[in-house]
Amino acid sequence: MKITVEKADLQRATARVTSAVERRQTQPILANVKLVAAHGKLSITGTDLDIEVTETTAAHIEVPGEITVSASTLAEIARNAPNGAEIAISCDEAADPRATVRFGRSRYQLPVLPATDFPTREGIDGAQITMPAADLHRLFDYVHFAQSTEETRYYLNGTYLHPFADNGTVMLRTVATDSHRLAINQLPCADAAGMPAVIVPRKAVGEMRRVLAELKDDVTLRVSPKGIQLLTDTGHLITKTIDGAFPDYIRIVPTDWKHETEVDRALLKEAIKRVSLITAEKSRPIKFAIDDGMLTLSVRNMEAGVAHEELEVVSQAESFDTGFNAKYILDVLDQTDADRMLLRLSDPASPARLDPMPGTKHAEHIVNVVMPLRI
Repeated sequence: MKITVEKADLQRATARVTSAVERRQTQPILANVKLVAAHGKLSITGTDLDIEVTETTAAHIEVPGEITVSASTLAEIARNAPNGAEIAISCDEAADPRATVRFGRSRYQLPVLPATDFPTREGIDGAQITMPAADLHRLFDYVHFAQSTEETRYYLNGTYLHPFADNGTVMLRTVATDSHRLAINQLPCADAAGMPAVIVPRKAVGEMRRVLAELKDDVTLRVSPKGIQLLTDTGHLITKTIDGAFPDYIRIVPTDWKHETEVDRALLKEAIKRVSLITAEKSRPIKFAIDDGMLTLSVRNMEAGVAHEELEVVSQAESFDTGFNAKYILDVLDQTDADRMLLRLSDPASPARLDPMPGTKHAEHIVNVVMPLRI
């Protein structure tokens, strides 16, 4: 193989691919990326056996071929090469079991492993959805924070993706929960009709969010019960799905409430940060007390002391006290740019809704449920 590729193109491709590669591998070849040079393009693939990411970029190819080299090393070389550099990669395994990478006066020789030993996944044959990358990114981005990290309940370690009928309109819905909070988002998507419901693993959700955040054009999603494939103009991502049953989340979403409070999102966010400075407990409990148009936030710590802060709110409710995990509330506030939020609950011991105000752009289908804490 003998090729030349622009620094910017190689850096972009390696950055997207190597994030899918686990640094600690039991199989040495999984620490590598596969380079395939053919037909004027260079394809770079990385995998951890659960997720496979491939990126393709233009290249000048003198001799086509395929090799595997260290993912992290190639990415660092591309990142540190001078802007505008043309990077030459060559390898003749019959003469030398190393690949040579050159630009300017710099020269690297990297060990290679046979490309034939590199594991690759078959493409997904399933339901197909095409939509703007920004829309799909928003679906995952607004719920990802609620995914569980507890391995014992593996079926919560991801985002539930499924079609949903809403007054005759087919919606594509994402749901995530760790049993302490729940996040839902959905968008109209006629293509989703008949699509199987799947659980997308947490790492794959992160990779998809990262890739989609950089794209502006349409992307295609192929969904089967066993896997998902994201197709972009420059590559693809393939992931296994989680084999498990997602819980019946609808039953815990409050639909009736006695207390409704409107509050400025930015002011609430900063106030919570300030009063939680003295919180020592892992659950970071913070008391919410609403009375006569005023929200009082307070934290008591036996060692660090007491913190109080007041905010003016618009409340259509009787006075009440409740408590929440400060981090859970901040996570919700960080996922929207809405100016105002609605806090709604039936009683202090019931699950609460904390949603952007109706009419906020991109927030009309967002639902956030947070379980209260006893303080």
